[in-house]
Amino acid sequence: MTLDFQAIERAVKEEKNAGGFAELMKKFQKLGVIRYEYLVEEGVYRYFDQKSSIDLKMNGVAKPVDPKGDSTGIKQAVRQAQSGVITFEQFCELAGKAGILYWSTDLNKKMVSYFDRENQIQLQEPIPGL
Repeated sequence: MTLDFQAIERAVKEEKNAGGFAELMKKFQKLGVIRYEYLVEEGVYRYFDQKSSIDLKMNGVAKPVDPKGDSTGIKQAVRQAQSGVITFEQFCELAGKAGILYWSTDLNKKMVSYFDRENQIQLQEPIPGL
């Protein structure tokens, strides 16, 4: 399967706030996405299927990333996002302040992992509702 960047883009645009994350992940699964990463400093998504990957900017906004990972900071940011009280851009800003260089969402394992500059996991949790 080849990734359909237009379908992925449509799915992202339909997400109203970060509280709709699980529904977005279900749409990605239907589109053949098995994993994606979001690169905070670049403001770019990288989507993977079994054989390929594509980079898309979409609603990504590059944010500075603090040099040191802060597991408490990213936990607080995730909780706010899951409750739908902050926008995606606000979440990215908080992730950067918590030293998160990128996060990886594995749709097969149904896990999201948040990595710092040392490639250490600062937070790993199941995708709620998936």
